[in-house]
Amino acid sequence: MKAEEFGKYLRELRKKNNMTLRQLSLYSNVSHPYLSQLENGKKAIPSANVLKKISKGLKVSHELLMQKAGYIDTDTETEKRFNELINDPQTDLMFKDWDKMNEEQREEALQMLKFILYKGENDS
Repeated sequence: MKAEEFGKYLRELRKKNNMTLRQLSLYSNVSHPYLSQLENGKKAIPSANVLKKISKGLKVSHELLMQKAGYIDTDTETEKRFNELINDPQTDLMFKDWDKMNEEQREEALQMLKFILYKGENDS
């Protein structure tokens, strides 16, 4: 993804959270001018550390921003199997309390599922 596209994506996430740039700056501990330049495509895609700060400010997973930034390949077999699993109606019971979980609990659950899928993929 190019810097311009990534910047637009960040702006969309921020607006979905009804945040101003100043609020995101406060919540993420990333400077307001830098965030503005990112959103306008004037800065290159940030490092993983900066993405982690921004993800906390936006309350989205670090992994999601890493994927959108191009640091993580989303076309792996594990990702495909994971997406099939979470979208399968038969696994609905597994996710019945999903809405009751906080962001940290959801992230842990997703990481456990991905680990299980990755382990199974690499055990064969």
